[in-house]
Amino acid sequence: MRFKALLVVLLAGAAFAIAWIASKNSPKQRALLSRELATEGLAQYLAQRYPGQRALVISNPYTQRTGLDKGVYAQEGAGIRGLRKGFAGKVALGAVVFPELKSVVQDNPRSAEIPAGSTTPLSFLVAEDAFDKLAQQQAGCDIIVSLIGLPANLDRVEVWKRPGKPKFALLLPDLRIVGDAADIRNAVKAEKLAAFVLNKPGAPLEQAPLGKDRKAEFERRFILVTPDNIEQILKDYPQLFAARPLQ
Repeated sequence: MRFKALLVVLLAGAAFAIAWIASKNSPKQRALLSRELATEGLAQYLAQRYPGQRALVISNPYTQRTGLDKGVYAQEGAGIRGLRKGFAGKVALGAVVFPELKSVVQDNPRSAEIPAGSTTPLSFLVAEDAFDKLAQQQAGCDIIVSLIGLPANLDRVEVWKRPGKPKFALLLPDLRIVGDAADIRNAVKAEKLAAFVLNKPGAPLEQAPLGKDRKAEFERRFILVTPDNIEQILKDYPQLFAARPLQ
C-alpha cells in the first residue's frame, strides 16, 4: 500500500511538472516574456542614463477591477517585472499608478472611438487631465514611464507641455499622438521623451521562443529610441515615423 501511495504521489508530481513546463512554453507565456524583455531593456537604459532618479509608472487602470481575463493582469505584471529588473535599484520605482478613465468608458470601453492600428488603445480612454493629476500626486518623480502610451489629447496635457522634468519613457507608443517625425525628433532631443521602445520591423512574433542572451534577444525584437540614436533611427526606419492621420 505504501508503495502504491508513493507511486501515486510521484505520478501526480510528474504530471504537475509536465503541465508547469508546458504552461511556461505556451504562446501566451512567451508573449508575456517578450513584454517583460521590452520593459527591462527600456528600464536598463533609463538606469544607465538617469541613475538616482525616481520613476512613476503609469499602468492599465482596468487591472484594478476584478473579473477580467487573466491575461490582462498577467500583461501588467510582466511589464512591471521587466521595469524592476531593468532599474536594478539604480532608478527608484516610486509608484505604480492608474489613470482615471473618461466617464463614458468606465463600464463600456468599447464606446470609445479608437483609431485603427493604435498600439495604445488606452490613450483614447483616459480622462483628459488624468496624467496631470497623477504627476501632481507624485510630484517627486523625475521620469514618467507609461505602459499604456500617451493621452490622445496630448496638446492639453500640462505635464507634457512643461519643459524639463518629468521626462517620459514609453512602451510601444502610438507615435501619431506625438505628431510627425519632426515633432518626435524635437521631443526626444529635448529629452521630454527620454526613450521609447518600438517593435522592430521583421522581428519574430512575440509568441516566438526567447533566446538565452537577453541583450541580443532585445535587439532582435525591439528598437530602443533615445536622444543618442534618434537621427539614425529616423534614417533607418522612416516608415515608423511617417505622419498618418488618427482615424
